[in-house]
Amino acid sequence: MPIRCTFDLNRERVSTLNCPGFGAIPAFSGKGRARDNPEATGLKGVGPIPKGTYYIVDRQSGGHFGWFYDAWGKQGWGTTDHTKWFMLWNANTGDTTFVGKVRRGRFRIHPMGPRRSSEGCITIMNPVTFDRFAEFLRKKGADLPVPGSMLKAYGTVEVK
Repeated sequence: MPIRCTFDLNRERVSTLNCPGFGAIPAFSGKGRARDNPEATGLKGVGPIPKGTYYIVDRQSGGHFGWFYDAWGKQGWGTTDHTKWFMLWNANTGDTTFVGKVRRGRFRIHPMGPRRSSEGCITIMNPVTFDRFAEFLRKKGADLPVPGSMLKAYGTVEVK
């Protein structure tokens, strides 16, 4: 059975990623004054993830330097292991979305790294909790079809 999580943009320094069957996970999205601020979702690279429903899928690697970033993250230099991250896929717009005329995208679920930052991803504060959550999802398996794609999801996150 796919997991149905919620994440509330609560205007606080820490919010909660609520996932029935796993529990409440301290997390945040965005940085600085925009952190967890629902009115700042249109601020590229700063604002939190826009409201909506996202499918939790395995992060795809690629792009011009994807191999490099994956290798860099695996070694633990200034980031976390990107190969363990999850992609948040919008069934209507894919890996990008627009807030007004501002293009936002590449939203992920990942653990907090050495920079303690989020450019709009849902960032789980405790890396050990992230690892437990990732193991929980992967044990359940990705069997939820993502509309309009060939992707299979572990479940969804509704951002409120």
